[in-house]
Amino acid sequence: MEKTAKLNISLAVLSSCYFILAVASLSVIGLLVPMAEGLAATESEIAYLVAVFSITNAIFAPVFQTVVGNWDRRRLILTGLLLMATGMVFTGFATVYSVALVGRMVLAFGAAIVGPIASATAAALVDVKIRGAALGKVFAGMTVATVLGVPMTAIGGDLIGWRATLLAIAGIAVLIAGAVWIVVPQTERGHRAQLADIRNIMTDPILAPAILVTAFQMAGQLATYAVLAVYLVEWLSMPSAWLPFTLMTFGVGGIVGNIFAMRLVDRVGPDILILISLICTGAVFLCLQVMPSVTWVSFGLLGAWAAFSMILFAPQQSRLIGMRPGMSNLVLALNGSAIYGGMAVGSAVGGYVYASIGAFWLAPVSAMFVLCALVSFMFSKR
Repeated sequence: MEKTAKLNISLAVLSSCYFILAVASLSVIGLLVPMAEGLAATESEIAYLVAVFSITNAIFAPVFQTVVGNWDRRRLILTGLLLMATGMVFTGFATVYSVALVGRMVLAFGAAIVGPIASATAAALVDVKIRGAALGKVFAGMTVATVLGVPMTAIGGDLIGWRATLLAIAGIAVLIAGAVWIVVPQTERGHRAQLADIRNIMTDPILAPAILVTAFQMAGQLATYAVLAVYLVEWLSMPSAWLPFTLMTFGVGGIVGNIFAMRLVDRVGPDILILISLICTGAVFLCLQVMPSVTWVSFGLLGAWAAFSMILFAPQQSRLIGMRPGMSNLVLALNGSAIYGGMAVGSAVGGYVYASIGAFWLAPVSAMFVLCALVSFMFSKR
């Protein structure tokens, strides 16, 4: 019983790593207007900081595994969290946009370490029979942050200002780093990857399509989610005053989906849940295109979209680790690159589609990305 309690506490601390990672990365969305005023920048330039974070994370997550992949995992998480805190401090004290840009890049360096290694540590702490559930518990921090992260930072910006809010997030990251060092037990060291290892994985006819599932799925989500506010108003005819409730519904749906995956992944296996996630997410996008613009229907579909899409992540991580158990750090880092690379591509495509031909085509484009994810998954099953 005591051993189980210690394990659950360790997983909760690792989950808090994902929580602060997501809150830090999304913080500029909730602080968009005051940051633009404080840095004498446009709101679009502040929004660009999200893309800078995503692209930097996608590039450097696997690169770091070639440099520090064989470090003690607690030390890696500690280093990543302190880098994240440093990036938030840079941004919080920035007086010009360029310094804030550097701060976001430093934040991304830290996040590129924290996310994959937190998951790899969780997988190493438990028996393979409950690995999927453990990964789901850790990733729950990310799903909770999608509900609370942006509102929390927006409220913080109103109460104490955007600079103090970013510095507070940095302080929380330091506290979590201390908790990791004290609470999380040591595990076996990971494998220090070589560039050849990255090349071999990305050219592997089975593993490469498996990782692309994540990239295509995330691109599908962001193609519509990146411009969700205008999509809801222009295509689903939803009153703009309802947008906060809609975003809350989306976040709650994500939590439900993650809980569903966490409970079932070790019973039915990751492959079935990945199939359910991809097929049902694609179906929801098609329903958004053809269903009548009735508010309660739209709310239900948005909640279903979030739930089905979030089912993917814990099973996907568990499946990738199972495919390369001796290189879990690297495959999870590449999966992290796929997450943020997909976010960057999806956001860019969604913005272009909306600006060029309007909101009508957003859901079909998202559905096409999800279809590509499904095809990639089938290729990885050969």
